Amino acid sequence: LDARGQPSGQAALIASTNSIWMTHILLPGDRAARQKLLLAMAGALVPDLLREPVSARLAAIGQLGGYRNFEQLTNALTELSRNKPAARSALAEAVQSRSAALLSAQNGQLANAIEQAEKAAKQMEQAFCAAQQSERGEFRAFWCHSAFGVRGMTWDEAVGKLAANGFTAIIPNMMWGGAVFYPSEFLPLGKGMEGRGDPVRECLDACRKHGIAMHVWKVNWYLGSAVPDEFAGKMRREGRLQADASGNEKNWLCPSHPANRKLEIDSMVELARKYPVDGLHFDYIRYPDNDHCFCQRCKETFEKASGLKIANWPKDLQGEARERWQQWRRDNITAVVRAVSEQARAVRPGIKISAAVFSDWSNDRNTVAQDWKLWCEKGYMDFVCPMDYSDSDRRFENLVKRQKEWASGVPYYPGIGLSTSGFGADRVIGQILITRKYRPGGFVIFNYGEREASGVLPLLGMGVTAPNAAQAGTK
Repeated sequence: LDARGQPSGQAALIASTNSIWMTHILLPGDRAARQKLLLAMAGALVPDLLREPVSARLAAIGQLGGYRNFEQLTNALTELSRNKPAARSALAEAVQSRSAALLSAQNGQLANAIEQAEKAAKQMEQAFCAAQQSERGEFRAFWCHSAFGVRGMTWDEAVGKLAANGFTAIIPNMMWGGAVFYPSEFLPLGKGMEGRGDPVRECLDACRKHGIAMHVWKVNWYLGSAVPDEFAGKMRREGRLQADASGNEKNWLCPSHPANRKLEIDSMVELARKYPVDGLHFDYIRYPDNDHCFCQRCKETFEKASGLKIANWPKDLQGEARERWQQWRRDNITAVVRAVSEQARAVRPGIKISAAVFSDWSNDRNTVAQDWKLWCEKGYMDFVCPMDYSDSDRRFENLVKRQKEWASGVPYYPGIGLSTSGFGADRVIGQILITRKYRPGGFVIFNYGEREASGVLPLLGMGVTAPNAAQAGTK
């Protein structure tokens, strides 16, 4: 077809009995359809090649939510769906489609068997999702990494879809260390903002319309890819960037520089002053790793604060000196958390202060100077969101269990790595159910994009986050 969707008169595929020629490159998009096309081409030449994908697709029908086979999953769903008509109906359809797939395979109709098996798998997924129970009182949120929301949707559409599927909050990324996506007195507008209006206001209006809480997410210290070149150059010239042990600069603001700490505080408090948002959300509120920052200012400031002289910087940071250096780094980060917490609450009483934090506080407080247990104990946090991104449910559960103690009575909402792990809805549901065992108060999912909005979110809304039980939840 040509650009207007009309026949071009040119063949897309040319086939003989022993070869097939594709006359154009296979373009991106619609992965499932491209896969079917390639299978069909291979199967036309060597029909037996389709037997393996038929077997794989038949097996996949029963491999959801930790269940290993069709019989095991069917028995579980029969029990779970007793009071769930939609789940029972989808299960019955899945059984019927699977039977059709088996019959087609038996008769050598392998392409049709694949179609029927894929249909059965989708129906089984719907049955599994619809059979889940929702729970009242949960904080349910998505992080959204784009200041402009989900591609192809307005903020009103994207937020409305969250509300329709039982979510109570969104955490959109509107601020970076070197750029913001709203008019600011302290930081420049990010690249790509030309003609884009005010994303903060658009998202906030949508949240108010649909009853969703908005917690604005800032990436702290890291300048970000949207930072204007002039601002990045200014920070470099003024010696405000971090350096590793070899002196290599990194596009992160150095937390020991008072002007940098002030910039972080002022920009976040400014947003709380200008917009009636529900919360401010820290991210990257840490050092990048254990190899930063070793700039000359850090040396001088640490020596003055500690009373130590480090002749061979930073090689001589050993023993007690290293312990004091690690505490000094933690103090630099905590100073910003404390100031934003106090000042933002003063300008907007009732605002919630939160942070996306690394998952293993006991280790990360030293490696990246993120002392989030202390922040909870001191009352700087209204909730924390440990980023427990793991494709291992056992590891995920171990983290959630340990974090309950570290949160010190503050609500903690485990972060589920939908996008980072390539999960389907069943795996997300599995980790939501794990969080519920430890009563943290809710969960947050990364990230709200096209695939998540169209493919996963509606499946969650069928059961585990069904809105009829969510609307009594907290914001």
